Parts: sequence; C-alpha cells; structure tokens
Amino acid sequence: MEKCTLKTSCGPVVGSIENSAKIFKGIPYAITNRFEFPKEYPVWKNELDATGTKSSGTDCYQQSSFPNMNVPTNEFFDKEYPPQKLFEYGDSPMCLNVITPLDAQKCPVVIFFHGGGHEIGKFDELPYGTSTEYAKRGIILVSVGYRLNVFSFYDGQNYGLHDMLFSIEWVKKHIESFGGNPNKITLMGQSAGAMSIMYMMYGEKLSGLVQGAIMLSGGGVIPKIAGPIHRKEAKEFWERVAKEANADSIDELKNADPQILWYAWHSQLSQSKNKLNLVQPEIDGDIIPDIPQKIFSAGKDLDIPVIISVTSQDLLAPVMFKVALDYAKRNARKKRNPVYLAFFDKALPGNSYKAFHSGDLWYAFGNMDKAWRPFEENDYELSKMMIDYYSNFIKSTNPNGNLLPTWKAVSCSHNGWRLFDGKSDGYIKPAAGLKKALHSMLFDPGPL
Repeated sequence: MEKCTLKTSCGPVVGSIENSAKIFKGIPYAITNRFEFPKEYPVWKNELDATGTKSSGTDCYQQSSFPNMNVPTNEFFDKEYPPQKLFEYGDSPMCLNVITPLDAQKCPVVIFFHGGGHEIGKFDELPYGTSTEYAKRGIILVSVGYRLNVFSFYDGQNYGLHDMLFSIEWVKKHIESFGGNPNKITLMGQSAGAMSIMYMMYGEKLSGLVQGAIMLSGGGVIPKIAGPIHRKEAKEFWERVAKEANADSIDELKNADPQILWYAWHSQLSQSKNKLNLVQPEIDGDIIPDIPQKIFSAGKDLDIPVIISVTSQDLLAPVMFKVALDYAKRNARKKRNPVYLAFFDKALPGNSYKAFHSGDLWYAFGNMDKAWRPFEENDYELSKMMIDYYSNFIKSTNPNGNLLPTWKAVSCSHNGWRLFDGKSDGYIKPAAGLKKALHSMLFDPGPL
C-alpha cells in the first residue's frame, strides 16, 4: 500500500493512494452519546490512520450487528454488496471517507448519503465507499455515515438527519484543507439517503451550504401514507418500545444494551399498522418543519438545481416515478431551478433481475471491477456516460458540458426522462416510463 499524509484543519491524516486518487477512510466528523445531538470531534494532534488497515471507522448499530437475533436478512443484497472489511458498530457512528484527486486544489465536492431504508447501511460499503471515478474527473467524493433505526428516530428527534447536516457543515469547514472548494458542494443520495436530502430541503438548514442535489430513487414528495408523521402521533409507539426494553426513563434507554433496544424497536415496528411512517424521520418542527405536502404546495422548500433518477424495477416504482415527475413539473411551472429526470432501465448481467432498486449504484460510481457480476463493455460505457453527466452537474449544476445528447431539464414543453439503458441515447416519455414501472411492480418486481 502506498501511503500519503495530509495536514488538515482537523488534524494530520494518513491515507492511501489507489487508482490515481487519495483515499482517507473513517475520519470522525462528530461525536455524541446515545440520543444526543452531534458535537464536533476534537482536533487531533497525532496522525490519524485513515488507511483502513486498522479501522475504517464506526457504523451505526443495525440488523447485521446482532446475528444471534435470528432476524432474516435480504440474501440478495448481502451478495450484491459484500463487505470490504469487518464492520465496527457503535452509538457514535459519525465517520466519513474522503476521496480526492492526487493534486486536489479548489475541487468541487459531492457528499454521498447511503441508502438502507433508514434502518441499515454503511458509509464504506461497495460500490461507493472507495470509488475513485469522481476523483479522476477532478471532484472530491465524501461518503458519510449517520445514525439509523431506533438510534436515529427515538422520540422523533431525527438524530440521523442532524448527523447529515453536521457532516455537511463539517465539509464546509474543513474540505478546503483536503483540496476542496467549500463553495461548490453538491449532495448525492440513494434511496433513504436521497429521501433524507429531500427532507432536509423542506426546511432552511441547507440554505447557503449546497449548490445542488442528485437524488437516486428517492426524490420528490413522498405520499402521506408512507411519509413522515408528527412526533405526537408516534408517542405511543415509542412508549411501547421503552416498555419492551424494560426502561422507565431516558437514562435507562441511554444505557440499555444496544441489542435489547434494537430488538424492542424491531419487535414493536413489526406489530405496527403504520410501519411505513415509523421508518421515516418525523415532523419535528425543526429540520422537517411541517407536513411535506404543505411545504411543497407553498413552495417553501429549498430551491436548487436537482437531478432525480428512478430505476424501472424500483421499490414502488410507479410511486417513485410519479413523485419525481410531479416535483419536476412543479418547479418548471413555478419557474424555479431546473430539475433533470433520469430513468435507469439497464438489466444487470448475472441473474434474472433487471434494473432493480440500487442497481444503478454500480453505474453511478463505477466500482465494477470489485463486483461479482460479469459486467461487459456496454456496462462500462453506460457507467462512464452517467458519471460524466453527474460530474458536470457537480461542477456547474448543469449535467451537459460538451456531452451529447443534451440532457434537457423538465419544462412546460418538455417532460421526457433521460433514458439510461445501454441501448438508447435518447429519452423516454412519461407514459412509457410509468407503464414500465407499473409492469415491474405488478409482474416483475425486484429483489425487494
């Protein structure tokens, strides 16, 4: 391993050099106790080993933390994104990876938030955790860990969203010493990570911090039936969780065995009729100030350029498709910042599933040489095209640059979706895209 040392505003870090990029793993951006808000991690004097040889940082307690609980996992995704390391888990999982060009100077920055239904996920996971494709294009990639499940949601405090906001502020404050431009930050997320970006856009917390957002399988206003609810509506649920965990106070919950606490949450969640609402951040009057539909209708959400992508075999694909299109059409109608829509319809080689939920991640980050799938030249070409478009957007909030065909934003006269299928260089009309999404949900559902 070739190592590199960098003096940063948070302390000296030792990383590794791979594929003409510098990779710094597991840098702590905050510290906290259970059910408390994040605080900045103290500046360190001695060199921080960010090579990943000793530790690649800490992730949040989640289902895989407790294999003895005999709760079934999704075997498909366990195979799809195999671990690159033995994961460490804890109450303070605020770590991130920073991947930079070799001679980074004033580079634009993209901050990535992983998916996992707000329940699972890791910041160092394949395919995004060590992707060097953006560094090759002069961009710094930051992949962020944050709190999940009961450790994020308890009592409607949205600790995970607070972690994300804190990480963005950390990047704004420290990324210049990594060679980044703090005034050119773009957010990127997939699934729950994309939804979290949308939730943060409902309030004012992101104002002045970011220039744009890329949301994969999670952009738009989620329907009320599956969206966030007020803290007061979830009060009884959290009382049941505390009771099952045999805790009579918040102090007892803070000190409870994490396995007991997680299982109490999981058990009560499985018995709840409104499970979809309870695995979303709650309307806290702070980060999410009000019912999203009200904020959306009033046009009070953050107005920045956005890319929203949906896969044809997505989770609830027709819903994903409709909310993204509604969001784009609203922005066009109100003459707000542009929204660029993408429809990913590439069948991945290796099994019978096609453009499944999260299948676009391999193409969006290009870590295909680390995948088990027998990717072919056509897959690599599509990946390059997608990353080139996304890179242009990160640099200028416009995906086009000199690329052809031109990717048009949704307007009052154009509502086509840029089609990424490895076959076509054009668009798919909303009716055709929605038909594919409906067919997928009814007759050809993905692994979820």
